[in-house]
Amino acid sequence: MRIFKGKRFTIYQLNSGKFALDGGAMFGVVPKALWSRLIPPDDLNRIPMATHPLLVETEKGWVLIEAGLGTGWDEKFKKIYDVTEEDPFADAPVGRDEVALVIQTHLHFDHAGELATPEGEFRYKAPVVVQAMEWADALYPHERSRASYPERRIRALEDHVRPVSGSGEVWPGIYVHRTGGHTRGHQIVVIRDEDRLFVFTGDLLPTRHHAPLPYVMAYDLFPEDMLFARKYWYDLFLRERAILFTPHDRAPFAGEMYVDEKGKHRLREIQPDGD
Repeated sequence: MRIFKGKRFTIYQLNSGKFALDGGAMFGVVPKALWSRLIPPDDLNRIPMATHPLLVETEKGWVLIEAGLGTGWDEKFKKIYDVTEEDPFADAPVGRDEVALVIQTHLHFDHAGELATPEGEFRYKAPVVVQAMEWADALYPHERSRASYPERRIRALEDHVRPVSGSGEVWPGIYVHRTGGHTRGHQIVVIRDEDRLFVFTGDLLPTRHHAPLPYVMAYDLFPEDMLFARKYWYDLFLRERAILFTPHDRAPFAGEMYVDEKGKHRLREIQPDGD
């Protein structure tokens, strides 16, 4: 577990399961000859990934930014996605019951699976902040998105979701902003400390290797919207020297964006304040 400290917030980077997805789908139109140098695939063309929620200590209480993949998946699922289950609270400073608010970038299984058991039992006592569009799409998925929203785990959230629309402050100093792109209601989470800006990117930037603008996933339902969202938010990330937390790097990652000598956006790793 890695720790990042601001003046108002302390952020704990947790581990909520390892898995693998098709590398071609993860990198969209980028040729395999390029992306395979960044993350070598296995024999099934899958690349190693993970989920890394953020647990934020605030003056008002504890906020969980994403729950992650979590535990309780059946053997077929684990074989397909090469899953290694991890309890995100195994070494956390508090337990699930002490979390006062959960914020989800979206509700795909690799981001929200830990919120509920396979039987459909909600694991937390806190409300779950998600965009209203995302909640509607999770409840009534279409043929292309259905596999990403396991029905029992989604239905378990029905009495706990706190839908929002667009941008806004959902906790003192913590903001959500709808980006769209990956899903209609995908959002990022911005933590504004006194002297640092922390951003949980969600699938706007799934891994550090997705920073170049064209590296848009085939999993993005609205790829052009994703590209436009990146152009908009990259300007802020650069101007504010924001510390960006990516959800899916195999090892926990936090970095600062820069533009290299060829004009491509990159992420430079930032070391934690503790672990």
